[in-house]
Amino acid sequence: MTDNTTTSRRRFLQATGGAASAAAIAGCLGGGGDDGDDGGDGGDGGDGGDRPQQDKRFREINSTMTTLDPVAATDTASGVVIQQMMDALTNYPNGEIETSNLIASGVDISDDNTTYTFNLKEGVQFHNGDEVTAQDFIYSFERLAGSPNSNRAYFIRSSLGVVHETNEVEVETEDGTETQVRYAPQSLALSAPDDYTLEMELSSPFHSVMEMLAYTSFAVVPAGSMGDISGWDADDPPEYYSSDEIDSDTYQAKSRSEPVGAGPFEFNEWVEEDRAAVDRFDDYHGPTAIVAGVDWAVITGENAQYQHSQEYNSDTVAMPTSQYSASNLTVEETDDKGRDVGTYGPMQNGETANWLGVPTINSFYIGMNTSIEENARKAVAHALHQEQISQQIFKGRVSAGYHFTPPGIFPGGASGYDEHASNNYPYSYQESNLDAARQLMEDAGYGEDNQYQFTFTYYASGASTWGAMGERLRDQLASAHIDMQLEEAPFSTLLSRGRQGQLEAYSLGWVMDWPAPDNFLQNAHPPKTDTSQEGGATGLYIDWNDGDGRQDAIDAWETVQNNRGPTDEAEQTRQDAYIKMEEAMWEDMILLPVYHRTDERFLYEWVDWEKFGFGGISRAKRHNVEIGERPSQAQ
Repeated sequence: MTDNTTTSRRRFLQATGGAASAAAIAGCLGGGGDDGDDGGDGGDGGDGGDRPQQDKRFREINSTMTTLDPVAATDTASGVVIQQMMDALTNYPNGEIETSNLIASGVDISDDNTTYTFNLKEGVQFHNGDEVTAQDFIYSFERLAGSPNSNRAYFIRSSLGVVHETNEVEVETEDGTETQVRYAPQSLALSAPDDYTLEMELSSPFHSVMEMLAYTSFAVVPAGSMGDISGWDADDPPEYYSSDEIDSDTYQAKSRSEPVGAGPFEFNEWVEEDRAAVDRFDDYHGPTAIVAGVDWAVITGENAQYQHSQEYNSDTVAMPTSQYSASNLTVEETDDKGRDVGTYGPMQNGETANWLGVPTINSFYIGMNTSIEENARKAVAHALHQEQISQQIFKGRVSAGYHFTPPGIFPGGASGYDEHASNNYPYSYQESNLDAARQLMEDAGYGEDNQYQFTFTYYASGASTWGAMGERLRDQLASAHIDMQLEEAPFSTLLSRGRQGQLEAYSLGWVMDWPAPDNFLQNAHPPKTDTSQEGGATGLYIDWNDGDGRQDAIDAWETVQNNRGPTDEAEQTRQDAYIKMEEAMWEDMILLPVYHRTDERFLYEWVDWEKFGFGGISRAKRHNVEIGERPSQAQ
């Protein structure tokens, strides 16, 4: 990275330097998408130009959604729809990891890299006809920082580091009154000198400001619209935002049935567990969408998704691993960005789909709560054979995982990832060592007549992969005196139970919010993993409250936080700390890396959609999709 202290302070967001480098660094909870399902987020602004507009609608498949509130959403399925309706200051066009303008037209950055002054486009409209102003962004960021509904408060208060204040408040809990530290309402260092200027002050320089602001949590909604933060226009704000003061009727409407954004599509409907739809917004400030709208069929079962698309009910093809055959794939070329392009077929219905494969920035893992005995956690790590799982369970569609940080953003890149794992991974690298697992359990006092028991919960939409992996791991662990029970749960249920500490071991993934190791590793900062705190864990669901590696992780994260700037020296210090955090997780084995996914897109031949980038399908808006003539059976 360049040292921004020696460069001009006037930068425009036509292209953000730093994110475009080979080490460009890169989250949202991933689930259900490990089998190649489509998801979405991203897009580009600018003039619309002459674009065709169609009456046809783009038909997709989605998993279970939880909300349409950008500060509450943590799952990819919800993010898919939110991204179509909501715009932020910046954006990842077509899922690239280089940001560009969206509602921002430019930015001034102070000499010390702590004050950002954004210039906003004029005339940007919300779907309700109101103009987007800087006050709308201040309100939206305030909700992100303090709303009881926000699941990403740490994004703005800690990760981005916007200056703010906290209060010590007395809060009534089930166990009585206790003192808690809460965000002080309206204390964010944000100001609006005029309607089209937004000023933001950071506590210290941060290396990924523009990248982070592209995430949907920072999307703008109309000021005062959501009903969940009180005293918005009051001179004397409340001591803290309380869930008791939420206007539940307003919030439920705006987060489920009446969401309003400034994106290329506006809300049409959401019928939970059935369907969702958005319509083209003709007054969009960027390129107007080509298709008339997007329709999602909400289907949770992998095979049901596959059958739905094979019967021509979708323009995209769901391809669960259970139905996938490598012999049907023909890779025709690898483009200059390293993306594979080809075809897949013939499929069950006789069609051949256009295929795109991109090794995106993601990580899938088994989380293990420290309520599981430490020797048992380490025994699981010795038993798991990542390469074997990737080839035999996932049919080569994934690469074996040994770190939480994905290869593309690991210090030193993919080669640095492999070198560190091969030289340092302490749990039987590229093999399954059941003798070592058995010895650990016998050292802990377990044997054939005294087996250790815990439950591994995996999400239902990954049943054919995570379920199959769980069965294999369960059978292996039986010889190591461990009785691992298997449990299947809907993705949204798994998230809810995890936050409250009601899971022992579980399957989850993390897909980039912004391209930096911080985005992944912040979830392993031990205080964020405490499931007993207000609202539950905000990081991994593991209650990392003890263990030899815990303090190392705390110290390493402190080093990251103390070296947040965009200089080469700060970056090198962070990279050393990233590796220390990875090794701390190995030490206590609270997160067992399993694989990194290649995002695959299967499209019927009548669909024209630009290739997505390394940010993933979940960063691509649908306003550039064009639908050709469908065959009669697909009408």
